[in-house]
Amino acid sequence: MQTGAFVPSSDIELETGLSKDLLRKWRQRYGFPMPEASADGKVGYSRQTISQLLLIKRLLEGGFQPAQVVGKTPLELDRLHRAITNDRADSRCNESTGKLIERLKQADLVGLQALLVKQRATGTLTEFVSNTVAPLLIEVGEAWSRGEIEIYHEHLCTSVIERCLHAEILLSKPKRSYPKILFATPPDEHHALGLLMAEAALAGQGAKTVSLGSNTPLNDLKMAAISCQANVVAISFSFAYPARRVRPVITHLRHLLPADIEIWVGGKGSDITRRPQKGVRIFSDVQETIGALHDLTKQNRG
Repeated sequence: MQTGAFVPSSDIELETGLSKDLLRKWRQRYGFPMPEASADGKVGYSRQTISQLLLIKRLLEGGFQPAQVVGKTPLELDRLHRAITNDRADSRCNESTGKLIERLKQADLVGLQALLVKQRATGTLTEFVSNTVAPLLIEVGEAWSRGEIEIYHEHLCTSVIERCLHAEILLSKPKRSYPKILFATPPDEHHALGLLMAEAALAGQGAKTVSLGSNTPLNDLKMAAISCQANVVAISFSFAYPARRVRPVITHLRHLLPADIEIWVGGKGSDITRRPQKGVRIFSDVQETIGALHDLTKQNRG
C-alpha cells in the first residue's frame, strides 16, 4: 500500500477496492475522481481523493446511491456519514460488539476469535450472523471512519470472520426436506463476504449449501449446479460491480440453467434489477432469503 501523498493510477484499485472501470464511469458521469500529475510527471490521485473514495465506499455500503455521494466534497460526505451514524446510534455498538472491536484494535486475533466463538454459543448460527457478525462489520466501518482503526484492521477482521463462518457451515446439519443452494459470485466479482454470511444464515436454517467462491465463470456455475443437483443458485453483486453488466449476467445465467433451478440474487449491486424475469428472485436482506427458503421447502414437500 502506498504511504506517500500521491497514489499512482495503477494502485488505485488496491488502495480503495474500487475497480478502474467503476472509477472511469464515475469520472464520466460525475466528474470525479479526476487524476492529477505528480511532480515527476506520474499520473495518479492525491491522498485527499483516496480518503474521499474510501468514505464514498462506506456510504454506498450504508445504502446510498452513487448519485447521492460521488463528487461530493469531504465536508458533505462527512455530514452524510454522521447522519447515518446517528441513525444507527441505538444499535450500532452494543457491549459485545465493543469488546470485539477492542480485540481488533489490538490485533488480538486469538482473542477476537475466542469472543466470536463465545457469541456463537449463545444462539443459532442464523442469530450469530444477524446479531454478532453484521453489527461487527458495521462498527468496523464506523471505527475506520472515526480514525480509530486502519484499513488493515478491516482485512484482519474479515479474515477471522470468514474462517469462523466456514467452520460453522461445515458443522451445520442440513434438514432432509430442505433445498440445496449453490453459492457463488459471477465473473469479476470478488466481494464474497456478504454471500458467505447469507450462506451461513441459510445453513443455520437447515438448507444444504455448496459454495464455489468468488469470480466463477457462468458455465462452470451451470455445470456445478446440475452436477450437485442444486435447487437454487445464489449469486451476489456488490455496489462496485459494473451496473451495466448485472442484468446481462442474470439473463445469461437464467438461459444456462434448467428452468427448475431458481436463481436468487442479492447484494447492493442487485438494486438495479427492479423487475426480475421468471425464475429469478431479488433479495434486499438475509431475512428475505430465509422466508424464501421456508416457502421453497413447503413447495417441495407439497
